[in-house]
Amino acid sequence: MSRREYLKNQKQKGRRLIGVFPAHYPREILWAFNSLPAEIWDPPLDIEGANAHLQPYICSVVKLGLELILQGKGDMLDGFLFPHTCDSIQNMASIVYDYLGVGKPCYFFYHPKAPYRPSSRRYYLEQLKSLVSRLERDLGPMDENELRRRVEQGHHLASILREIYDARRRGGLSASNADFYRMIRQGEYLHPDDFIPLLEDFLKASRGGDGKGPGVILSGVLPNPPEILNLLDELGVRVVDDDLLCCGRRIPMHTTMAQDPFEALVDSYFAMPPCTTKDSPLKGRVDYLLEKIAASKAKGVIFYLVKFCEPEWFDVPCMAEAVKEAGAAVLTVDVDLNQGLSGQLTTRIEAFVEMIGRQQEA
Repeated sequence: MSRREYLKNQKQKGRRLIGVFPAHYPREILWAFNSLPAEIWDPPLDIEGANAHLQPYICSVVKLGLELILQGKGDMLDGFLFPHTCDSIQNMASIVYDYLGVGKPCYFFYHPKAPYRPSSRRYYLEQLKSLVSRLERDLGPMDENELRRRVEQGHHLASILREIYDARRRGGLSASNADFYRMIRQGEYLHPDDFIPLLEDFLKASRGGDGKGPGVILSGVLPNPPEILNLLDELGVRVVDDDLLCCGRRIPMHTTMAQDPFEALVDSYFAMPPCTTKDSPLKGRVDYLLEKIAASKAKGVIFYLVKFCEPEWFDVPCMAEAVKEAGAAVLTVDVDLNQGLSGQLTTRIEAFVEMIGRQQEA
């Protein structure tokens, strides 16, 4: 069923729907409240009213999120959660909460920024408990045993995702690039009770790739427009790994189940890969990407960037230079969401693929 049909079905089952803007937030807490996070990244809408509220240089992730609210497409939602991801999302949160009068609860979550110290862990723990307190005012008391169960489920989900990513990195996954990300991105709105079995079936059905074709890594915010993935499939290119904010960058590199579920959530957050939205040091991001290149034997990196996404663009020049010094090719694409493929972009991707193909032959 479609995303809208699925969410409507979940609401009929008695679950509350919380619209969540990108990117990092403790979804296990929402699950424990019998609530379903419905992430808002790139709804397929024409931008009509958002431009009247936002500057022209705001990224399309934010514009489309605001447009969804202005057009009433989020009316089925029972509230909104705004993580402190970037200045643009904070600006939108103020517009929605202070000026639009949406008539729904709005929750705010402020995760710590690097450099991390012991005080950062205490701060994050306080933010988790503060969010629970705000949710309890609207949704009733939370069962800590249910939170513990959902945290364990979140760890299980992360382990399956790591297994899928590892299989792809080794060339042992037969799924196309388009099918891979279509599956992974369903986690943006599926309840874990449904998503985990789906992932397990996907892994079982997709094992056995031949590992042929040059490998590339995607780095950026999200794989949109998806037509780029279809083009890479047509050109015989394998996406072997990613450093995408909505995908691989939200999978903890390891998980440990502390006795206290809140402490386990803290551990998971600090086990996330380095990210611009957490102000991770540039060196950490460079080292992380170079490790991915070495592990996957990727021939190139495509920086798959949304126009006007300042946090990402600040890091790209140095990251691209480091990738080139490591012997891999670089392609930087600057896109608006849901805009399809232009002839010029198609030509650039084809030229990039031809170049890494020659490198592989050499």
